[in-house]
Amino acid sequence: MSACTKDFLDKKPISEALPEDVTAQPLLDAAYNNMYDEYYTNDYLVNGDVMSDNAYAGGDNVANFSIDKYTVNSTNGNVVRDWRYLYTDIKNCNLILNFVPTMQDPNITEERREQILGEASFLRAWHYFNLVRSWKEMPIPTEVPSNLGEMYLPKQSSDSVFKRILADLDFAATRVRSTSELANGRDSISTGAVNALYAKVYATMPNPDWNKVVEYCTKVEDAGYILEPEFAKLFAMGTVNNPESIWETQYDGVVHQNWIAGMNTPFMWGDWKKFNIPSHTIVNAYLDEKDTVRYKASIVYVTPSWTDDYWGIPTPVIGKYTDSEGRNTTYRLRLADILLLKAEALVELNQLADAPGGAAYYINMVRQRAHLGKTTATTKEDLKLAVEKERQLELAFEGHRMFDLIRTKRAVTVMNSVKDGDGNPLNYNVTEDELYFPMSQTEIDNNPNINN
Repeated sequence: MSACTKDFLDKKPISEALPEDVTAQPLLDAAYNNMYDEYYTNDYLVNGDVMSDNAYAGGDNVANFSIDKYTVNSTNGNVVRDWRYLYTDIKNCNLILNFVPTMQDPNITEERREQILGEASFLRAWHYFNLVRSWKEMPIPTEVPSNLGEMYLPKQSSDSVFKRILADLDFAATRVRSTSELANGRDSISTGAVNALYAKVYATMPNPDWNKVVEYCTKVEDAGYILEPEFAKLFAMGTVNNPESIWETQYDGVVHQNWIAGMNTPFMWGDWKKFNIPSHTIVNAYLDEKDTVRYKASIVYVTPSWTDDYWGIPTPVIGKYTDSEGRNTTYRLRLADILLLKAEALVELNQLADAPGGAAYYINMVRQRAHLGKTTATTKEDLKLAVEKERQLELAFEGHRMFDLIRTKRAVTVMNSVKDGDGNPLNYNVTEDELYFPMSQTEIDNNPNINN
């Protein structure tokens, strides 16, 4: 499927591309429902954790094995599928942004119309952010095409994608509701979510703007979010709208289930061979740090009927999503992520102290919640590694690790040093080019303009 999916094709004029009775809120609901697609319920973990040193592919999926081993090509099933999902998600945002401004909808006020447009703009920025981190270059559709020719767009540079993301965030920032308005609705987009994504974007751009990262992280801090005192409570069944959460996806266990529990643990869908198995590297990282709090919340051990390629019995599985009905919340953005990102930026700006405004201060805020002592790092280089380690321990199995390593230009070094449980090198032989996915072969075949 092309970047502008064929769902756009319609013989009617563009003014009639939607049924007359369609209203704005259901369109936005559909855009939010994209957060339940397969990319956002499992594949983001494959890309963020399995592709890193946090997890092995597990299971029996050839596409996942290929990602784990850095042998991905353009026909990889995940690559084709995730490209399609993310562009479908963008299409749904484009429908809102193109049609809602002039839609005759008696069910919404003008204020709500602007909020809906802001939320859709954020969601589009979010999807493009995930695309650019995995593919680097891609088409950037923002309009609903009125004919076949408009469907097929050339790929753009990562700089162009980031400019689009920032423009969408600029649009969203003045329209979405405040953090306080959504204290009990953190599955919706607030100003806190916009500021958090701004910070992550400015840190991830080819030329990061660390002052902007600090600015937007500080805005998130000032919005009233607080660290949940008990780390494990973040991932307990029934935890929603936690004060640490900036933006989350909630699951009722009936209409929507968190597939991570079913795909990666035996607690939900039975005891078949599971995916995304914690690695020896992440287990040893917890043990070496004596990080009992986060270790016990992040990894649990089971006695399965199947055999894992890297572990004996008992076998570790992801512990953050273990509800048998799939009701564990998925955090898209949470405060600890932003505090550690601020620490990373402050290191880059040579503000290193264990005092407000210093990198060590924010590292220690997160470590204190885990009942760990203060970091012993004091130099710039040591604090860089301290932030990296802290993010690994804090955010394991939340889809961050690989993108952290790419952002800090440490991915090749780290991945080429990974060893198995016996201390033998896994010999990934990763190169810089292999850190990004090739473009979907379906896109290449269908889009004659892709390389124009």
